[in-house]
Amino acid sequence: MMELFNSNFFAGLATLLTGTVAIGIYFQQKNDTKTQAARVLLVEIRTAEERIAQIKEKIATEETADIPSVLPTKSWKIYSHLFVSDLDQDELKLMGSFYDYCESIEDFGKRNNDFFWITTEERARVSQQQIAEIFNEAYAITEDNRDEFITNKIAFVRNAFDNYGFMYSPQKTLTGIKNYIDKIQTITTSTCGLKLKRIAKLSK
Repeated sequence: MMELFNSNFFAGLATLLTGTVAIGIYFQQKNDTKTQAARVLLVEIRTAEERIAQIKEKIATEETADIPSVLPTKSWKIYSHLFVSDLDQDELKLMGSFYDYCESIEDFGKRNNDFFWITTEERARVSQQQIAEIFNEAYAITEDNRDEFITNKIAFVRNAFDNYGFMYSPQKTLTGIKNYIDKIQTITTSTCGLKLKRIAKLSK
């Protein structure tokens, strides 16, 4: 028996068994990684699709002051290599386009929101400046008419700057958002989405 353990045959057999176990562990870990990656992608895609629907509604109702974030993370660039053998060329292209378009919408949305806050701050600054000028002008008016003058002028400034309902958004950012939203295709209900759900081991 000791001769068998010390033989080249046993050493080769042990090496083969060790290699087989190592390969099995490797593929199991790879499958687990792919399953987790598919779940991450599906969460991102579902969130993006929901946000895109919200943006469409905002644009339709012209409420463009606060565009929601569509795709803060871009996991497809990290995990795409795991799905090359599972998705066909059209599906891989669909995934790539979806993420590219979402990234562009995200960028335009941030620009739109930044511009909104910049203009809001500027309007507040101008409003305060106008009120200061009103008080300076009031000193040139008789005391009997001063209070009425100040009240009327301040009311005008507040209506013009503080309570003005129209929120301007730069047309270029809104046009960019609309263009990419029109191009984007739904993933979750496509064959690509169904494959990702199968890989993620999700029924829906």
